[in-house]
Amino acid sequence: MSKENKTIFEKNPYIVPRTIHGTFFLVNIGDNYAGDRCALHEVNQTGIFLWNQIDGRRTSADIAVLLNNAIVADIDMATIMRDTEEFLASLKELAFVEVVSHG
Repeated sequence: MSKENKTIFEKNPYIVPRTIHGTFFLVNIGDNYAGDRCALHEVNQTGIFLWNQIDGRRTSADIAVLLNNAIVADIDMATIMRDTEEFLASLKELAFVEVVSHG
């Protein structure tokens, strides 16, 4: 298991999930909305599932296993692990999550 698989993330408390017209978004409510702009990130149903699993205790590998258990499609675990890590890394770049521990 790689070091990334053991990384634990915690949600930024200013990020809230919202569903608008059937589309999922993660919204940074801590932004000052200067010029009517805010940090908004559209996610699909898998993304919102992953978001809901981030609790400051689960590793990225734990979250990938939960996703694997939740999906019906026959997708290999290596792909699920890679996609989960990429999604979490993208949230980190946006400052929507932060690393709590590298395990």
